[in-house]
Amino acid sequence: MSVFGNAVKYLNEGNVHVVISILNTDYVIRLIKEDGKMVKDMEIIHNSVSFVNFVMIPLLFGYYQYKEEIIKMTSEDILRLSENLFNVRPKHRRVKSNFSQFAIKAPNLTIISYDRENYCLEIKPKEGFMASNLSKCSKCYYCLKQVLKLQENEVINISGYCPLDLFSGERKRMRKALLNLIKNPQNNFKLFKDGNIIYNETSNVNNFEMLIRNMTPYNSLNIFLDIIIEILLGDGISDIIIKESSEKNDINPNTEKCYNDGHQLPTNCFLNQLLTLQKLSENINLDLVTKNDDFQYVLNLLKDMRELNINLINMDDQKKFFETIDPLYLAMISAVAKDCSIMICLSNETHELYPSITIKDKSLSYKMSVTDLEPKSIKSLAKRKTTEQKLIELYEKK
Repeated sequence: MSVFGNAVKYLNEGNVHVVISILNTDYVIRLIKEDGKMVKDMEIIHNSVSFVNFVMIPLLFGYYQYKEEIIKMTSEDILRLSENLFNVRPKHRRVKSNFSQFAIKAPNLTIISYDRENYCLEIKPKEGFMASNLSKCSKCYYCLKQVLKLQENEVINISGYCPLDLFSGERKRMRKALLNLIKNPQNNFKLFKDGNIIYNETSNVNNFEMLIRNMTPYNSLNIFLDIIIEILLGDGISDIIIKESSEKNDINPNTEKCYNDGHQLPTNCFLNQLLTLQKLSENINLDLVTKNDDFQYVLNLLKDMRELNINLINMDDQKKFFETIDPLYLAMISAVAKDCSIMICLSNETHELYPSITIKDKSLSYKMSVTDLEPKSIKSLAKRKTTEQKLIELYEKK
């Protein structure tokens, strides 16, 4: 399989995209499924890419960490890819085998450089605070939904992971959160080596520590967790020095309540920025959301930003943005922030383009990125409200 003269490899896919890596390069291409229909308008794709580039990325990082771009492939390329990918795709996904000629080119977030060994941890942290509507349950949205998923046979076991632990800023609680994700990854935790998944929900949990011990220079799960926690508590661009490793601690049993006593996150750390965006919907009355134009809000939001001359890498412009933009747009940004994935990429060699992390006199480079930042449908707000009601009813029946 090849495109643009380079060999390609199938990575994964969702309802909208098929992701392929372009071998011997640092980027991937997301093919857009047409489901038997032509993509309605180039403008739809353009707006989605602009939303990622000019709204979500600068709000999360304060700078343009990277930019996605739209590319156009020939009909011959599309036909060849469709045929060659067919047998490597999951059977239940093959019902959508027509792709648009327009595709999205983006950096490969699972690697630092294709010419060296790379490891990447993907964490889908979920909602890191207790929503006010659920406070009477003393459980966060994620933990309540685990009970619902078990009841509806979507999961085999309830996860011990609680997002409030990860977002607490307390290293012991963050370690507990990561250990629980390792124990029961579901779709929220994956480990990659050179772009290939080597640990996920289908893996044997007993193999994870062995994988880490074989990863020079980490050598132990304890050191690996220290590195991940310090990166999460950092700003994503600064060098990090870990003077001594933490004491190893076991997972404490789950409690009936989520530990909701605020957080101790540094103001400039990435997790704090993500949590701030997640909380944007807290003061918005979703009962008043009557618009059902689905993705039209993306166009309107970008238009408003242009008219107000807002550039979100500017802190004053961010303040103006939050004060003047339609609350519905803030709710949609919040929805994306609650469902994105953090990608922490590590290489055992330092790289001049990336910050380093040093532990026990050994330095390695790291890259922290975020994926799944595409705009969500306004219908997701109504779905959230319905699910919350289900969760409360389920809790009250206990």
